Amino acid sequence: MSQPPIAFFDIQRQHDSLRTELNAAALDALNSMQWLLGPQTEKFEKDFAALLGVKHCISCSSGASAIQLALMAAGIGPNDEVITSPFTFIATTSSITLTGAKFVFADIEPDTCALSVQSIEQKITAKTKAILPVHLYGYPANMPAIKALAEKYHLTVIEDCAQSLLASVQGTKTGGLGHAGAFSFYPSKNLGACGDAGAITTNDDILAQRCRSLRHGGRNQEREYEHTLEGSTLRMDEVQAAILRVKLKHLPEWTKARQQIAALYAERLQGLPLALPPASTADYTHAYCVYTIQASQRDLLKQYLKENGIASAIYYPVPLYRQPAYQHLGFEAKDFPVTEKVCQKVLSLPMFPELTRQEVFRICDTVRAFYKK
Repeated sequence: MSQPPIAFFDIQRQHDSLRTELNAAALDALNSMQWLLGPQTEKFEKDFAALLGVKHCISCSSGASAIQLALMAAGIGPNDEVITSPFTFIATTSSITLTGAKFVFADIEPDTCALSVQSIEQKITAKTKAILPVHLYGYPANMPAIKALAEKYHLTVIEDCAQSLLASVQGTKTGGLGHAGAFSFYPSKNLGACGDAGAITTNDDILAQRCRSLRHGGRNQEREYEHTLEGSTLRMDEVQAAILRVKLKHLPEWTKARQQIAALYAERLQGLPLALPPASTADYTHAYCVYTIQASQRDLLKQYLKENGIASAIYYPVPLYRQPAYQHLGFEAKDFPVTEKVCQKVLSLPMFPELTRQEVFRICDTVRAFYKK
C-alpha cells in the first residue's frame, strides 16, 4: 500500500486548525467598513513591534514593497548603489530598481548562503549608499560585521527579513539589527497572510514617519491632501491585518516547532554526503523558514524524493545574475564562484510547524535510501 504524499508546505493544516477564529476575524474586519489603516492594522503593528522588540512597525502591501519603502525612506534613489545578494528572490533587486537606485552583487558565504562581508567591502564605491543583506532560509547574515562595515563607510543597512522572522543575533531579532527590516507575510512564510502583505520595522522615528507617508501616497499625516513626499499606494488592508493578528499569537510556538523539526532532521541525516544548514547557537538563532541542505547528486535526489511521494524545492536554481531579466547588465558568473557552486547543491526539504515526527522519519529514511543505492 502506497504512503500518502508529503507536501513541501501544507497551508491547509494550519488553516484548518484556526479556521473558525480566522473566519470570524476576517468577517469582523470586512463588516467594520474600515478597510484601510484602521484599528486592526494599528493593533497588528503595535503587537508585531512588541514581539520583535523594536519601536516601530509599518505595515504595507508585500515584502517587496517593504524593501522599496525602507530604501526610499532612507533617501536611497537615482545614482545610488545598493549592495545585495545574487542568491535570493528577484523581489530583492526589483525593489531596489523601483527606487531608481542600482543594485550591485556581492558573493555569498558557502555555509550560510548570506552575503560575504569580504565580498561586500570589495564592491563598495563612492556611489554605494546601502547594504541589503538577505537572511536566507531563516538564518541571519553576519550582522555584527556588516554593521561595522556600514559604520566604516557611512552606509545604511536595510535587512531583507522575508525568511527570518524571530531569528536573532546576540539576542536581537532580525528587523532590529539594521536601520530597518523588511518582512514578507506571503502565505508560505513563517507568518503568512491569506494573500500579499508585508511590514517594515525600525527604531528610527524619522524613517518610520517617512515609511508611513510613502505607503499612503506621500501624505502629510497632519494635513489631509498635502503631500510632502512622492509616495504610492502600498498599504496592507484591514482583513489581512485581522488574519495576521490571529496567527501572530501562535508564531512563537510555531517557530519552536520548526526548530524541533530541524533538530530531528539534523539527527537523522548525519553521516550522509550532504551539508546541513547551520544550527542555532548562543549568538545566532535560526527561524527555519525552509530546511535547506546542500547535497551531492541534488537533482537525482530531488527526483527520487518525488518518486516516493515527497515534495522538495530548490531555492534558487538560477542566481539573479543569470536571470534573463538582467542579461543586459553584463554580469559574469565567474565573479560569484561561491554562488555558482551553491546553486548546484541546495535542496529544501519539507518544513512547516505541523509536520509530524513520522513524516520527518520517512523523509530522512528516503534520503538515506537514495544514497545507499
